[in-house]
Amino acid sequence: MAGSPPPPDAFAFSSDGELFAAVSNRRIQALASPLGGQKKAGWTDPIAAQDDSYSCIACSSVQKKHKKDGDLIVVAVGTANGVVLALDSTGVIWKSACHTGKVISLHFSKQGRVLITASRDGVICELDTWTGKSKNTLKASKKSINSLTLSHDEKFMVVSGKTTKLYSMKDKKEILKIHSDDGPIQLMSVSDEAHALVSYTDNNKEVKVWSCDHQNCTVISTVSLAMHTQPKTVECKRSTSYEAGGIVLAVSKKGVAYVWDLQTLSQDQVLPTKISVKKSLDKKGRVSIILARLCDAEEDNIIKVHVVFGSLDCLQFKIVVLGENCEDINLVAESDALASEEQDAKVNNKMDDEQDRQENTNLTRQGRPNKRTASVLDSITDTVKEGNPEYNLDEPTMEQKLESLNLLNKSEFLEEQSASLAPPSADSVYILLKQALRADDHAELLKCMYNRDEKVIVKSVSLLTPGDALKLLKFFVSSIQSRGAKLVCLLPWLQTLLSRHMSSIVSQESSLLLLNSLYQLIDARTSTFKSALQLSTTLDYRFSEIADEETDEEEAAAPIIYEDKDTEDEESDIDAMETDGESEELGDSDGSERVL
Repeated sequence: MAGSPPPPDAFAFSSDGELFAAVSNRRIQALASPLGGQKKAGWTDPIAAQDDSYSCIACSSVQKKHKKDGDLIVVAVGTANGVVLALDSTGVIWKSACHTGKVISLHFSKQGRVLITASRDGVICELDTWTGKSKNTLKASKKSINSLTLSHDEKFMVVSGKTTKLYSMKDKKEILKIHSDDGPIQLMSVSDEAHALVSYTDNNKEVKVWSCDHQNCTVISTVSLAMHTQPKTVECKRSTSYEAGGIVLAVSKKGVAYVWDLQTLSQDQVLPTKISVKKSLDKKGRVSIILARLCDAEEDNIIKVHVVFGSLDCLQFKIVVLGENCEDINLVAESDALASEEQDAKVNNKMDDEQDRQENTNLTRQGRPNKRTASVLDSITDTVKEGNPEYNLDEPTMEQKLESLNLLNKSEFLEEQSASLAPPSADSVYILLKQALRADDHAELLKCMYNRDEKVIVKSVSLLTPGDALKLLKFFVSSIQSRGAKLVCLLPWLQTLLSRHMSSIVSQESSLLLLNSLYQLIDARTSTFKSALQLSTTLDYRFSEIADEETDEEEAAAPIIYEDKDTEDEESDIDAMETDGESEELGDSDGSERVL
């Protein structure tokens, strides 16, 4: 616990769980809890009194007088001197000194229009949220009271002290009294319809459950639920699975939440589900849970707990879904998770750079013979060449040389080769995958991803625990940005992981950021398909037109025919021409002789 931020002085959820308010070091903040702690308003020491301090806080979304103006966030704070202040985004709305003792509890009711206050002086007041004027005052006890709480349906009110009393909110009449043998009750919670109550007494490490029958004005202590340390908040609701049961939530002073799902209010020896927050995956430090509340029951009867932890400057919210086996839940602080993701991204980028460098080296080596280191065979060959540079028939063959060096054992070589060529089994891949995830070894993870056997992928992924599945999803999100063979190998594993572990992944709040990043990346990749297809179609059409034009031009041009005569024919033609010339000369000479 060393180094953990100090908890706020006072904190509270709104009745619907949509808002969270806290005060620490005289600073007040209101945040929208389901949106991840988005800040809505903040104030710095509105009371500005050094002799006074803030003792309790409440918040609510209040509808303005004109419905079209929307809702307004109102925060109420009580002080140790009995002063109550109401704040909105503009500052202090009103200030009321309606109590003479320390204000111990504040609650908004009637959709935030009424503020109920309780003080050590034993007085309970109903104040108008907008004006601060008193609507009703109830003297609950002549002695000091410790706490005040309302049921979720706002039908009942419990005031705890030396004598704890249950009131009807409708007419403010006392219904019954609860007597505790362990001493004055410090904390109390009541379920809807006053079906069950839970209480905590000082210096006691257990939460007591009461079965209440307000119609017959009877209340019975049924069971005590043990804790390791004293609780600082308690809550109870009707069970979503068992009609006669109930759900009990308690947050210890050391910042661990306990949840019990009781089949009956008298059920004993029930193991709680513990919810804690770790600083990081690899460290033993723990972050304290400030406050937790049971979410409203749904039709699927799933128990959900809304927890908040961290410091006032960095409050973090998680909605935890409880399993059926009462397994403990360990959350991880968001800041450490983000730091781990950044570290994974750096390792991934480094690994990608090394892989690209190796691929470039291999491409370069394809153009030239690979160099090898000198061996014993080289020394033997060099000796032979130096002794007799010419070819020697008596020289031993390469096989004889290898046999002399005991390097050629065919049986062992074939066994090793067959063993190396045998495909890895699903069990071996799962073991390697689990070891790589636990050691955060991205190089080994990538080697496992190169296995394309569908059966091996399905079995290896199915055996992963939810924690290992989330680690593998983080590796995929950080690696999915690469292209080429690496991406092709990752896709079957990613598809199998999402189909086999979707329920456990979605149940963890930290996975929403990963799934959102994965969706954005896939959407960015697929958004270019349409334009790329249009471009490809246009290019095909243009190339087909060019090919048609070239075909038309070739058909329009007149063919040129070249004749190649044989040399023997040419010589015969020349001889014939010479014979004809000689005959003509002889004819002319004969004619001249005849004339003479």
